[in-house]
Amino acid sequence: MRSNRWLLLSCLLPLAACSSTPSSADTAPTNPKPEVAGVGSHCHADTLTALSGQMASQEVIDRAVRDAGARTIRVVKPGMAVTMDYREDRVTVRVDEQNKIISASCG
Repeated sequence: MRSNRWLLLSCLLPLAACSSTPSSADTAPTNPKPEVAGVGSHCHADTLTALSGQMASQEVIDRAVRDAGARTIRVVKPGMAVTMDYREDRVTVRVDEQNKIISASCG
């Protein structure tokens, strides 16, 4: 019976040495906010409505990025696979087979 107590004590003592009470610095939340692509640059969709019907030339694309305040642009052609991620700093331009802009939106 006495050896069982020593065995129990020898198992619990190292566990007690490893535990501690958390300080106030340990209990503060440390979850950082997730980084969002394009922070600081937002696309302004109201500037994109005039693009419909225009040809997607390099000048038109560059002007769309500049006017919308976006950082990037993607031109989506018919049948092209695209990701469904939303990026607040990106302009998405959809074109038809003749490279005429069908629609433009943020994201």
